Amino acid sequence: MRKADRPLVLDVVGDRVTVEHGADVDVTATGRAALVAQYSRGNVMSRSLLELVRQLDDGGYRCVVVSTCESPEPLVWPGELPAATVVLRRPNLGYDFGSWAVALDRYPAVAALPRVILTNDSMAGPFAPIAPLLEAFDTGHTDVWSLTDSYQLGRHIQSFFVGFRDGVLAEPPFRTFFRKVRVEKEKMDVVHRYEVGLTRTCFGGGYSMSTQFRSNDLGVGAENPTLAGWQQLLAVGFPFVKRTLINDPSTAPGAENAAQVVRRRFGVELSDWL
Repeated sequence: MRKADRPLVLDVVGDRVTVEHGADVDVTATGRAALVAQYSRGNVMSRSLLELVRQLDDGGYRCVVVSTCESPEPLVWPGELPAATVVLRRPNLGYDFGSWAVALDRYPAVAALPRVILTNDSMAGPFAPIAPLLEAFDTGHTDVWSLTDSYQLGRHIQSFFVGFRDGVLAEPPFRTFFRKVRVEKEKMDVVHRYEVGLTRTCFGGGYSMSTQFRSNDLGVGAENPTLAGWQQLLAVGFPFVKRTLINDPSTAPGAENAAQVVRRRFGVELSDWL
């Protein structure tokens, strides 16, 4: 599809972004922010999303949850949100990259912060504290850091949890990248153009990258490590399970046993986190 047929998310969304929680929050106050993309059909949020936001907040990150929930009703949370959390509602256009683009457009000062995390609700968990992962990001030395990478469609960092250090997100290559996120009809178009495209932007701009759980170390070849290597990831300290393998066990080896594996390793019931 031509670019002319794929309008920019920021142009289409326009003024159709509302603040549902935290209108008076200073999202730059701690020098750390996390932009959390959320999607669901119904307005009841998962324990996983709440726990992710709580742990990020405990780590000093001001969270901006950008929801594309299809229900017009206010979001219902399974517990109390941290007071300094912002919740934005927007039309369901542009997938996660569209949500991050909207957040960066609304709060442009966030991009220049010393630590910024882009994440989403595509994972169940965290079933264990993410403080060690946040510390690894905080103390690292590369410009861009990710939890996982993949060689599917060519080597790239996976976008469900990516960190940017020392204000690099405000530099022209990344500013241009997010301002030019377009409305895509197919999820794989998003993967090609934006998930893989983000890594190309890093390479093209000469930015250094590092990954906490490297695909090469998991022995999954060119397959998606969060699917093909989900059990290996849990074994090395990854506290999440991808929702896709829960909703469709045919997508990952042994996925039909995910509830038992999570119960044995973390002592929790997977169904309570969905």
